[in-house]
Amino acid sequence: MAYEEIERYGVKLCRLSRSKIEMIRQWRNDPKISQYMIYRDYITIEQQEKWFDRINNEKNYYFIMSYKGEDVGLINIKDIDDNFIHGEGGVFVYNDKFLNTDFSYRAHLCLFDFAFEILKLKYITSEILGTNKRAIRFTEFLGFKLTGNFKQGNLYILTKEDYFANKNRERFIIRENKKQKNYDKH
Repeated sequence: MAYEEIERYGVKLCRLSRSKIEMIRQWRNDPKISQYMIYRDYITIEQQEKWFDRINNEKNYYFIMSYKGEDVGLINIKDIDDNFIHGEGGVFVYNDKFLNTDFSYRAHLCLFDFAFEILKLKYITSEILGTNKRAIRFTEFLGFKLTGNFKQGNLYILTKEDYFANKNRERFIIRENKKQKNYDKH
């Protein structure tokens, strides 16, 4: 399967494999994660295996986010339509030491560059619980726009054009390039 590993912005995204699904299941069942999910029921080993069999294909890209060999969380673009126009994004950071850092932002840039440059998607949607204020602020920082309510949450959309025009993204990349130039001088 293509795109097993993507590395940019100091983040490595490794395609989810069967050998890692039990770790993901344990993370996902942890109340610190499940409280922010639309589906909050306990996930069994059998459910996790069936889920993996269903999503392990070219229409779903689930990646373990890692930093310097340490697993941090899960990020994805899923349910990509047949014409590769759009997909739905999702993420959770399990490793607490990466909360309140720019790690999640870096991981999103890595994933969205992949989605828009490689997969050629036109837009990404994200459904977020209305009570998850932190995720809503972050989603808007990434350039997503609220389009309305959907199921149990708010539906946000990020177009390719809005992503590449996002001033937060531009400032981040300029800052990182300056850091790299200063590092290269030494």
